[in-house]
This record gives sequence, structure tokens and C-alpha cells, in this order.
Amino acid sequence: MRKHNGTQLYGIRRLAATLRMGLSKELSPLSVKQKLAMNYVSKESKLTKIGNKIFSNTFTPFFPSLAYERFLRGVVAITSGKPYPVVTNFAVTPQCPCNCWHCSFSDRSKKDILTLDRIKKAISEVQDLGVSVIGFTGGEPLLRDDLEEIIASVDKRSMPIMFTTGYKLTRERVKRLKDAGLEIPVISLDHYKAEIHDNGRRTKGIYDYALNAIRLFQDEGFYVAVSFVPDKRLVSNRTEIFKVIDFFKDLGINDMRLTSPILSGKLTTKPEEKLTPENVETIFEIQKKCTKTKGYPGVFAYDFFESERFYGCGAGFNYMFIDSQGNVCPCDFTMLSFGNIHEKSIREIWEETSSNFCKPGCSCYANLSNDFIYAKKSNEWPLKKQATTEILKECPSYDKQKLPEFYKRMGFPDRKAS
Repeated sequence: MRKHNGTQLYGIRRLAATLRMGLSKELSPLSVKQKLAMNYVSKESKLTKIGNKIFSNTFTPFFPSLAYERFLRGVVAITSGKPYPVVTNFAVTPQCPCNCWHCSFSDRSKKDILTLDRIKKAISEVQDLGVSVIGFTGGEPLLRDDLEEIIASVDKRSMPIMFTTGYKLTRERVKRLKDAGLEIPVISLDHYKAEIHDNGRRTKGIYDYALNAIRLFQDEGFYVAVSFVPDKRLVSNRTEIFKVIDFFKDLGINDMRLTSPILSGKLTTKPEEKLTPENVETIFEIQKKCTKTKGYPGVFAYDFFESERFYGCGAGFNYMFIDSQGNVCPCDFTMLSFGNIHEKSIREIWEETSSNFCKPGCSCYANLSNDFIYAKKSNEWPLKKQATTEILKECPSYDKQKLPEFYKRMGFPDRKAS
């Protein structure tokens, strides 16, 4: 068993940290009722202290930091009815050593066209829009020799994180990534058995690369997360999936993004891969168990937080994705776009996107819109503006009659989205 970095805060220590975090001037406009609503969701995340930094999950900047203050500003904005890009992910390359069974990027062009200068300009643009968390994904971002320079271009207004398979990672490179300012590495890992992980990622030896990356990042004192994508068969086998969670605990993982199969990319034509309601309840159980039990990693389960019971889906409302061709999309999995950064400013594209995604949805929009998007039979993904507009008419991104629980409690002005 490997001890995880940092100290998980429980009891009085958690209460004290929560009170400190809640004293931000950004929260001063909120009523007591709204602050209680904030606690309604924040209590579902662990707090882990590493040095003088307190981490809660991979979607929230560490406290204290300028990025954390900006994150709170964004949360206040979106709960008052104003779309705000709190989180933005960049796919810095489409190249990847893996060929994962669930890959959402498989339909997109494999041409590398985002130059270092263009990415740096885009990072500056999204930071000016208010983004407080910037994720670097792919493909495999480690395949870019200039990744450290990309990460270093993120100033203190945002927290940089990286999604990786761990492919050919070395101790020297981990040190360079740390020096560049990387805060959270998220390593893909789907099982405790090497052959199962390798088979799912269609790459022999990728399990060993993942474990090596976890150890290297832990040795450098990082808050280390895994990206866990269980298939329906694994979720249906309760004994087995809880063994995987215990394995993550034994590895000393700080955090886990639990992403259920989403109908995008390779799964576009495979609705049978979608989890059943019973499967989703198992995911909820994992979320609750890990959050309440010392030693287990914190969990951000999409099925849990994107449900009507919590945040819902923020695609295009508080989240933005820019792919390796420069297309600006509502999220990594939704194959729609209102423009490309080579043709229009990100601000202009975001304003058009968020005017259509002007209210949080009550479930994953990628899954909701999948059949409509696939029916377009496009040869080029994501769909361009005209087709995107047509899809949104056929399949709105939100329900005018419903709101996720968090937004109800915050007093979201429903009239603005009607």
C-alpha cells in the first residue's frame, strides 16, 4: 500500500477549512440560503491538504489562490443566470498511443494544426473570459515536446491540469511539468489487472506506464488523480468494481474522475453501452462511500454530479472545450460547434454558444443529443454552425420546466432561460 500525498480533512479540521474557504469576498453577495446551497454540493467532495494548499476536486482550483477566487466568482455568476466559462479543456494534439474502446475523439481529424503560439493566444483569451481551471488533454498531451511551455503560459488566474495515459513519462519530465506550473495530473486507469486495462486501451504495456506515472507524480508531491472509465459489465459486477476502488485506495490516489460510457466517438452507435439506472445507483454508492471514508480517494462521478439531484450538465453554460483543430465545443463529448478559433475570437464563439446553452441541463447533453447528431451522417466532426443550430432546435440543451437541485437552491432566475 502506498500512502497518498497530503492529509484528508475530517471533523473539526474540515469544518475549520470550510469556514476559511467560505470567507472569500466573492461570496459576500450571497444570502445565507445560497451559502447553504453551496455547502449542499461542496460536502460531496473531500478536502485534502498538501503543504499550504487545500484541494477539493479536479474541477476546483486549490485554496488559497487567485484561481480559487475567480472560480467562486464564476459560480456566483452562473447561479445568478449568467453563463460563464468556469472550466475550459484544450485538446493540444489528436495523436495518441492508445485506441480506447470508449474514445470520444475518434471521429475527429488527426491533423496537428494548433501551433504553440495559437494555443498560447487561446489560453490568454479564455483567461480573459474568466476561466479558472484549464485542462490539457488530447490525444496524449505528453506527445507534444512543447507541453511545458504551453502549461507555463497559464498565469495565476487559472489552475492547469493535465490528462494523460502516462505514456513514456520520465522523472525528469515530471520535474519539468512541475516547474512549468502543472497542479493536477489525471492519469487514465481502469482496472487493477494489467491485461484488462491494456485491452480496454488497446495498447499493451499502457498499464505499466500509468502506474509509473502515478508513482512519479506522487514522488514530486502532486495531488494525483485517475480517470476511471468502467464499462457496463464492470459496474454490474459490484464485487469487482469495489475491488478496483480499493486498488485506487491502495495506490494512494488523491482523487478519481469516474466517467461512465458516453455516447460519443466510438460509442456513438452503441447505446447498449449506456449504464442502467441500477448501474447509476452503484456509481452513487461509490461516490458516497469514498467521500465519507478516510483513505479512499475523493470522487467526482459524472453520473452523480451531472444528475438533476446536483449540478446537472454545464456543457456550453459553464464549460467549454477546444479541440485540436481549433473548434470550440460545449464539451469534450458533444459534437457541436459555433466556430473555430482560427476564424473568430473565442469570446465571440463563447457568446453564441452560451446564448444557446443558457441554462444548465438536468442530464448529460452528449447522451441526450446523440441520436440527433448521428442522424446528420456528417463526414466532418464536430458539426458546423448551421447543423449545430438545427440540432439545438430538435434537441434543446435544457428543459424549460426543470432545474438541477443546486440551481434551485441558489435561486436561479428561471425566467432568463425561458
